[in-house]
Amino acid sequence: MSNNLSIYVPHISKTNFNAEASAILRETFPDALVKPMAVPIEKIATEKLGLKILEVRLTEDLSILGQMCFTRGRVEIYDKKEDEYREIIVDAGTMIIDPDVIAQRGIGAKRNTIAHECVHWKKHRLYHLRAAQEGLNGVAHRCPSVPKSELFQAEWNDEDWMEWQANGIAPRILMPIETVPSVYEMMRKKSLQNPFVAKGLRPQSEWIIEQFAGFYRVSRESATIRLQELGYLS
Repeated sequence: MSNNLSIYVPHISKTNFNAEASAILRETFPDALVKPMAVPIEKIATEKLGLKILEVRLTEDLSILGQMCFTRGRVEIYDKKEDEYREIIVDAGTMIIDPDVIAQRGIGAKRNTIAHECVHWKKHRLYHLRAAQEGLNGVAHRCPSVPKSELFQAEWNDEDWMEWQANGIAPRILMPIETVPSVYEMMRKKSLQNPFVAKGLRPQSEWIIEQFAGFYRVSRESATIRLQELGYLS
């Protein structure tokens, strides 16, 4: 998209990702900041933000995990039955997630994708609305299943930066910094009562990660990264 649109990309550093996640929860579901829980992200998306969740295959090669639609218009989907791409008309506020990519990755991936698209709606809507006003494609933002490496940030465009922001904020919505300490401590204490951990038959950290991920209903990979960045895992 045109360079003049770059002024509408929010300036959010990685150090502010936790604060951004907390702000979204404070506005949409503040209970999640004080009571440890599996954040009801689908309820937040549909009831608090007024979004519609549509599960449709997006690509033949499963390269796109989700898509946030900012204006009413045509978007491309992959018709698996007919083995062809076609267009459908969507309303503004439609969140499309690919059920086949989700099936490969589990419920944690679905919840993270919904959170991810919510971030786009909250933080990047103005950018896409301005793009639409300038006659550019402002209908949707497509989210690849494999994120770009941070090693090449110098080459990123506006969409890459917005994707990076959504990737960073989404798991922090699902695992709020306000409740992670108490949940980790709860799992640490429970791990001491587990016979396999107690006998050294299973690493304590592995057990904690599994239980932590199950509590928040996120993937084990996402749980591991979250605990590592907060200093709970070496």
